[in-house]
Amino acid sequence: MEIKELNTFKKIIEEGTFSLAAKKLNYAQSTVTTHIKKLENELGFLLFERGWDARLTDEGVLFAEEVDNLLMHWDYSVSQAQRISNEEKGDLRIGLLESVAEKLIPPILKYLNDKKPYIHCDFVVGNTALLSQMIDQNKIDFAVCGNNKNISNVNFTPLCKEQIEFIVSNPNHPVLSKELVEISDIINYPILVGENSCYYYQSVNAFLSENNLSFKRVYNCSALHLIPQMVFGDAIGIIPKGTILKQNSISFKVEGFDPKMPIGLVISSKKRNYLSQTKQQLMKLIESMLL
Repeated sequence: MEIKELNTFKKIIEEGTFSLAAKKLNYAQSTVTTHIKKLENELGFLLFERGWDARLTDEGVLFAEEVDNLLMHWDYSVSQAQRISNEEKGDLRIGLLESVAEKLIPPILKYLNDKKPYIHCDFVVGNTALLSQMIDQNKIDFAVCGNNKNISNVNFTPLCKEQIEFIVSNPNHPVLSKELVEISDIINYPILVGENSCYYYQSVNAFLSENNLSFKRVYNCSALHLIPQMVFGDAIGIIPKGTILKQNSISFKVEGFDPKMPIGLVISSKKRNYLSQTKQQLMKLIESMLL
């Protein structure tokens, strides 16, 4: 049984078919088939039901649960050995909320460039729902985001709390003339906000529901940094505090609404015992930046 055969098996599960796995691995499809046949011969049972969609057998399902642990242990052992020779190599995938990405990416890149020049890093910027799902699917190594309680196979370590701010671009906007702005004062204006799955948008909706209110017109944008640029006329933008504002952006508070959503490090519970030295040091660096 070889590591490349286990990697092929895992990639087939991720991609859903032998052909897509071969494309991702840059193998001929016959090579992928050979890997699986060899693996099945060594194990003594079939891993996949024969068909185009690569459906796992019952035995294959059980084996798949152990393969992730085997590969994580292998990667961890390799990284430890490479660290000893000061040539730790490989790929690192970090997920970041957009509101913290600009603050964290430069020091992370500086650390990698100075200390770990053989490691390549990919950054995925998204919301909590997306990042926590990618961790659960083993598509990123760890993330800085909120706590998605709908996913159980992750560990969340809170570091700070994210606030929300309301912005307008019109200095003569009617809400700015009010001494106290109530949530009912803004519901009739066009609202620019993140995706429905954004936790901060969900917290705004929860506050509206508590007051038996709802927005009349909502425009969603997944790129939060663009919202300040998109605010038009009497529209109101709702963004995480820390998002870069335009020069003419004016922020204001809504009376009674002050959610502080916990932001922290999220990692797969399966990986917590297989953190390489680099991942541990980067997580400590992030903690020092956010605490």
